[in-house]
Amino acid sequence: MSTLRKVAVVTGASSGIGAATALLLAQNGYRVFAAARRFERLEELAGRNENIEAHLLDVTDQSSVDAFVASIAGIEIDILVNNAGGAFDSSSILDSDPALWMKSFDVNVLGSLR
Repeated sequence: MSTLRKVAVVTGASSGIGAATALLLAQNGYRVFAAARRFERLEELAGRNENIEAHLLDVTDQSSVDAFVASIAGIEIDILVNNAGGAFDSSSILDSDPALWMKSFDVNVLGSLR
């Protein structure tokens, strides 16, 4: 894959699929804004490739989203990998906690809207 310094944003980049995606894009020449709540892990990831920039981002917190957007304002984004998400309740529907369902909805649905 050949790129002319294209830019990617990867949310949920501190582990798993998000981290692997950020690293692969960076290895292919993309400037990657890796964003997540676990900043220490993002710093470790950024230490593995100079094309990765670590950014603190909590998609459930509008002020965090606003700060992140302000930090990359004016930069044209070529790729958005909206990977932030999670599952917080694995119990049966009869035993599940509605608060955990709301947390999942906040991260997985509303986080993408923010």
